[in-house]
Amino acid sequence: MRLGSIVALVLAAGAASAQPERTERTVAKVTSAAGTFSVRPANETAFKVLPAGADLSAGDLLLALPGASLESSDGSVAVKSLADYDNRSPLPILETALVLGGAQKGADLGLTLDRGRVDLTNKKPRGAAVVAVQFADQLWTITLDEPGARVAVELCGRWPSGARFRVADPKGTEKPPAPVASLVLLVLKGSARVTSGDTTVALNAPPGPAVLEWDSVTGGKAQPKKLTALPDWAEPDANLTTVGKNVAAAVEKFRAARAQDGPVAIERFLESKDPAEQRVALVTLGAQDALVELAKSLSAAKTLEEWDFGITVLRHWLGRCAGQDQRLYQTLTTARGLTPAEAKIVMQLLFGFSAAETRAPETYEVLIDYLAHEKPGIRNLSAWHLVRLVPQGKSIPYKPDGTAADAARAQAEWRKLVPAGELPPAPPKK
Repeated sequence: MRLGSIVALVLAAGAASAQPERTERTVAKVTSAAGTFSVRPANETAFKVLPAGADLSAGDLLLALPGASLESSDGSVAVKSLADYDNRSPLPILETALVLGGAQKGADLGLTLDRGRVDLTNKKPRGAAVVAVQFADQLWTITLDEPGARVAVELCGRWPSGARFRVADPKGTEKPPAPVASLVLLVLKGSARVTSGDTTVALNAPPGPAVLEWDSVTGGKAQPKKLTALPDWAEPDANLTTVGKNVAAAVEKFRAARAQDGPVAIERFLESKDPAEQRVALVTLGAQDALVELAKSLSAAKTLEEWDFGITVLRHWLGRCAGQDQRLYQTLTTARGLTPAEAKIVMQLLFGFSAAETRAPETYEVLIDYLAHEKPGIRNLSAWHLVRLVPQGKSIPYKPDGTAADAARAQAEWRKLVPAGELPPAPPKK
């Protein structure tokens, strides 16, 4: 299974970027099966898997599998996480994380969405339900106008292609770069109003004005987008492909296993020969901030496919919020033993290249030179980029866990395909 088949896994997530202080106040209850949620109380580091019917406190970080659902204590609002098993969503969602609480006055429920997708539904027998949703530096008040009204909210952070890594200024006089956060809000049923600051936008399910978009660079758009019908990603469980069904089955198997023993489930799925199960574990490692364990898994990767998705997980982790790049850099120079120069190379390779850089012969020269680097992470990341930039290179044998001699043979073949000072040959026409 390739990246597109797994990119929608909504799995256990790591630290929320704006986690409210814990108040010990019960605000909701789990309404899904055991193992669909795990929780990390505020100011703690350990996760525990929740049983069915568990009470949920304000300020705790909730990690949600697909289908995980909860209701506010008074039953007025339902929250459900969903997966995009067939990679149809407008944003590359890997996981869902949220923190309950932090509601403004007059809201039936408040939550901080750290990343992923949640669907909000008005469960009242009559009247509107109000949900205060915080994300990034925003607070949106979503009014679900009538019983049954349902809204999907998706949030994802990504580093722009070609972003430059730099070590944070220890004096703090220079603001470091940050990934771009993007959000999509879609009305699935009924009507809703979204208030941000002193602006309120009225929306309704298609046909009509149904979508709002926001990102941390351009901000929100005053005018919603009109749709004639719901997009295919709106109901991700409908009409799944064979690949999607396989992924869904792997996630459900993981849920049942971690309901019995979370750590054992992760270990067992890492060692599985089923690519879907293995990737469930990789996402979980990244989601729970287990960087050292994730790096070890990548170093031991036996196939390009396994390495491919592991890098995707790491790049996704980097995009969560500001400061993630500095955390990974520190991990590389301490726990992984890379020199500062080597760690900077790894970071830049994870950030990727701009369109202009992919048109420069020097980019390919450097990547091919790195194929023989003594650090496996650097040569493997270089191979990862080369195969994407030069599809013809997929025929060149490469082993992520190979020897220096294996890497040298691959490097020689790449130099034949892309000679120094030249751009790669144009891909064959289909």
